Amino acid sequence: MQVAKPVLFVTTTLGTGGAEQMLFKILQRLDRRRFAPVVVSLLDGGTVGTRIEALGVPVVCLRMDRWHRIVVAPFVLARLIRRHRFAVIQGWMYHGNLLAWAGRWLAGSKASLSFGIRQSFYGLARERFNTRWVMRMNAWLSGRMQGCLFNSRFSLKTHGDFGFWGRNMQVIPNGFDLNIYMPLPERRAALRAELELGGEPVVGMVARFHPMKGHHDFLEAAAMVRRALPQVKFLLVGTGVTESNKQLAAWVEELGLKNAVLLMGERTDIADLNNVFDIACLASWAEAFPNVVGEAMACGIPCVSTDVGDCADIVGRAGRIVPPGDPTSLAAAVLELLNLDRQERQDLGRAARCSIVERFDMRGITRQYERYFHSLIDCSDSGQG
Repeated sequence: MQVAKPVLFVTTTLGTGGAEQMLFKILQRLDRRRFAPVVVSLLDGGTVGTRIEALGVPVVCLRMDRWHRIVVAPFVLARLIRRHRFAVIQGWMYHGNLLAWAGRWLAGSKASLSFGIRQSFYGLARERFNTRWVMRMNAWLSGRMQGCLFNSRFSLKTHGDFGFWGRNMQVIPNGFDLNIYMPLPERRAALRAELELGGEPVVGMVARFHPMKGHHDFLEAAAMVRRALPQVKFLLVGTGVTESNKQLAAWVEELGLKNAVLLMGERTDIADLNNVFDIACLASWAEAFPNVVGEAMACGIPCVSTDVGDCADIVGRAGRIVPPGDPTSLAAAVLELLNLDRQERQDLGRAARCSIVERFDMRGITRQYERYFHSLIDCSDSGQG
């Protein structure tokens, strides 16, 4: 009888975010006959931790928000590693990687250790001081790991240029649940009626409020689009994207968009909302592999994205790519797609979904993780770890 190999994931957070959501999706589909996962969060359980526990996966929260907890955390993790005798330890984001290394070292474990890089890298100047130090440590240790996983080719290249190295550096992209993210004509009609959008064209963007997400660029582009097509509506979704956000509300007012923009805040029905859009946008200044682009494409929605991370490869010919920080180009690309006739835009949407189905189905992505973990286990069993 086959015994499931214990696998430990050490993640920086379990809040609402692309990296955390991807971890949940992997755990949801991981073959439990072969792998027995445990998750450690450096902070609390967040919104995703509860969902992971509902899968029957143990979640341990180290709550490293105080100095005394930071000091003891590696020892707590080492005790957990000794107790479970993990076959694989998979770090998840920079701080999670570093703690995974420290806990394994203190435990004297022979488990294969893999770093997980979920971030884009555009230079240290954009990072916080403590993150810069953690990143340098990640780079210095990377070649001593049994593996290092990236979620985009862009991230692999830029981290390699920064100093990450090793014999087993691989890319496994993000994946999407195609039974959730899919064209939903009934939900489109119902939500449009609920939001009083009628048959007006809708351009949407899903992104938390953060300087790197380019909300001001998007709104500038929206004002240009409105001058050409006054009937277009704009729907913004994400944490902090609400009427109570004074900065965002001021931009909307200054650009004359008060009656054209809906600020939806954080939502859990992203698949439904994507179906409301006619065009989905990403205006970011930096990304690695943005889930929101793939989610919209899986719903059959053409995308206009800035040329960041792997976006050009993800979107391909099923949308448009524009330079970051260029609202004029963003507006022109949106107008180009809105001015297509209905059949042309539907064809573009079908091409978008087909691309996601062929390349980023979550079932296939999970199989890639399973093969990767097996390769680490084989490496450890052969004494190469």
